[in-house]
Amino acid sequence: MRRLFCSLVAAVTVLASPALLAKTYVAGIEPSFPPWASVDQGQFVGIAPDAVRAIAKQQGFDVKFRSLSFDSLIPALKAGKIDILVTGLTVTPARAKQIDFSVPWWTIKLDVLVPKDSKLTAKTALSDGHTVGVQTGTTNYEYLRDDVVAKGNKINIKTYAQGTTALQDLLIGRLDAQFLDDDTARQFMAANPGKLRIAGEITPNPPQVYALGVKKGNTALLKKLNAGEVAIYKSGQWKSIVHKYMPNAKITPVPGKMSDDVGSYQKPVPGLTQ
Repeated sequence: MRRLFCSLVAAVTVLASPALLAKTYVAGIEPSFPPWASVDQGQFVGIAPDAVRAIAKQQGFDVKFRSLSFDSLIPALKAGKIDILVTGLTVTPARAKQIDFSVPWWTIKLDVLVPKDSKLTAKTALSDGHTVGVQTGTTNYEYLRDDVVAKGNKINIKTYAQGTTALQDLLIGRLDAQFLDDDTARQFMAANPGKLRIAGEITPNPPQVYALGVKKGNTALLKKLNAGEVAIYKSGQWKSIVHKYMPNAKITPVPGKMSDDVGSYQKPVPGLTQ
């Protein structure tokens, strides 16, 4: 009888193990956005997935990734098909009406990428009827539409589901320029030495920041992500992850600047010690 009792206790202990009870969240990822998200030998790699894995370990949950096109990420999150949106996701008030954002972990700049032998500058590339490639569903597309075309500059905007496809068209001459985030532009240049250059850099005003996304109202998960972001920043793990992909990048504080126009940044911010 004693042996049976001990066996039952052992079984209950195993079943109650935190590792076995850890919740698994599905992270939607658009993996054509290096250095933030890409695929290497069948594995999702980059700053965003590596950081989310670190946060999951720190906060005691599991994560599995699901590849989606960028413009389907927010609809999938709203529909409950994924739990976390993981990529280089720019925080905007319009998006904040649809989803909740974790605290910002990166501030971005925008680049005009052109072939190495091109004579274009950022100003001339975004005018004079040139064809400019941009990823669909992004704030970069919105910038071209609202801050370039709407202000009278004549360009032909060509949209792509993936930034890497736009890059290929740029390299073979189908595009005059590609408009994208600075980190990715520099990654594309490094992967294609001697073939590309940055014609100019744009610093948005107000500043644009990256964050993770969750379904609106999922405060429990938001608390874990926010607390995890701050924890890996303070431990130095965030710096190690960023420098793995961008060795010379300047590490800025986490959380970054939080806009008053974003609901999930209203105090008290979930997961942050007030």
